[in-house]
Order: sequence, then C-alpha cells, then structure tokens
Amino acid sequence: MRCLVSAVSSLSWALVLGGAANLLRQTRRQTLYGRYTPAERRCCPAGAAWLLQEAPSFLLPLLLLSGDSSGDSSGDSAGRTLLLCTFMLHYFYRSEVT
Repeated sequence: MRCLVSAVSSLSWALVLGGAANLLRQTRRQTLYGRYTPAERRCCPAGAAWLLQEAPSFLLPLLLLSGDSSGDSSGDSAGRTLLLCTFMLHYFYRSEVT
C-alpha cells in the first residue's frame, strides 16, 4: 500500500480548516446537545447516530483488508490481516450490547 502524500496533506488541511470553522460557529451560537435537546426538536435516533459515528471504525479495516496487496510479500499481508482481524475482534467485543 503506498501513501499519496498530496492527498493526505490536502485532507489534513481540510480537517484543520473544517475544525476551525466549526469552532467559530459553535462559539457564536448556543447549540443543544444530547439529553439537553427538547423533545420537540428534530433529532437523530441514538442507534442510527451510533452506527454513523462508529461506521469508519468498522469500514476502514475492511477497506484495508480488501486493498491491493500486490507489493506485499505473503508474510506482510498475513501480518496485516492478523492485526486488522484482532482489532475487529476487540472492537466487536467492546461494543457488545447488553
């Protein structure tokens, strides 16, 4: 897997600028959050919000597993697969709904 430096740099700057813009917006107006939001306001259901928030933690390892491993030796590919499967096992163990 090769690193596209220009893409990483561009996305990093977009994240920094987006964070600064969001900080400015949040300091200029009051935003209700979670249990402080009145029931009559439109709100995302907790299950859907959790799924949307946690989707990258699930989808990124799958993307890495399905990525092009043509440049890797078989040992590197097996190590990457083992590491990602261990992370996924830990993730699903920690997110078990009781």
